[in-house]
Amino acid sequence: MTEDVYMSLSVSIRRTAAATAVLGLAALGLVGGLAPALAGSDAPRSLVGGSGPDPAFKRVGEVTRTARTASTTTSAARSGTTAGSTSYSFSTVLDGSPVRWDPCTPIRWTSNTSRGPAGGLDVLKSAVARVASLTGTTWEYVGSTTTVPRAGYLPTRAQQSYPPVLIGWTDAASSDLLAGQTASVLGMTRTAWFGVQMPDGGKIAATRAAVIALDRTDALPLTGATSWKTVALHEIAHAVGLGHVSDKTQLMATVLPAVTDLQAGDQAGLQLLGRSSGCVTVPGA
Repeated sequence: MTEDVYMSLSVSIRRTAAATAVLGLAALGLVGGLAPALAGSDAPRSLVGGSGPDPAFKRVGEVTRTARTASTTTSAARSGTTAGSTSYSFSTVLDGSPVRWDPCTPIRWTSNTSRGPAGGLDVLKSAVARVASLTGTTWEYVGSTTTVPRAGYLPTRAQQSYPPVLIGWTDAASSDLLAGQTASVLGMTRTAWFGVQMPDGGKIAATRAAVIALDRTDALPLTGATSWKTVALHEIAHAVGLGHVSDKTQLMATVLPAVTDLQAGDQAGLQLLGRSSGCVTVPGA
């Protein structure tokens, strides 16, 4: 049994066990929750959560919503939130460590490019390959789909298998991820993670699913600065665990900068989310 709680992409979930039950009440966003433990039980408790939605913006100088980075005073050095050319941040921090995919397990992904630009699939494959190389992860393309990127695509509880990461073009009329957003929003990402809290209070979690909605109504070039390539890189980096940074030189800035690739800070954060940090094993999740 789980209790659904809603929380924002950027709110750190580093909390004491006593505070976890009320964690999401003061924040907005995706899914988060903690299954209450039975009195006297030595069994692990289920943890459910996620991040998003989190937009990439159309151009430098146009900010349409506020984003806070995931950091705490005790983990600032670890989460890389210092200003400068090597800034990075994690979207979700649990017990002082970023919630991430298990880098030792292939990440399956699918695409819906039926309403996207010609050449869109090649752009997505290139962006996925770039993030895979920086994280040391393996991404397996399982083919195209007609599924529209919506929040309901994400699972809400731990299960034996999870849907592939869905990346596709859609619009506000078709997807709740884009509905109500301003014209400057280019893409939205949501993730879902599942884990357990052990009897000793330690928490283990891993990202298990993600959905990325790219706004088809934007006329962007395939590559170059402020292109579908950079938007895809930005959103896929969110999907693997990076949050926004205040450093405007990084691709993960709150406003999409005029760069053509992930920058030094972005790359440093991605490396920490990947294979170099070891495998992630979550009992029962």
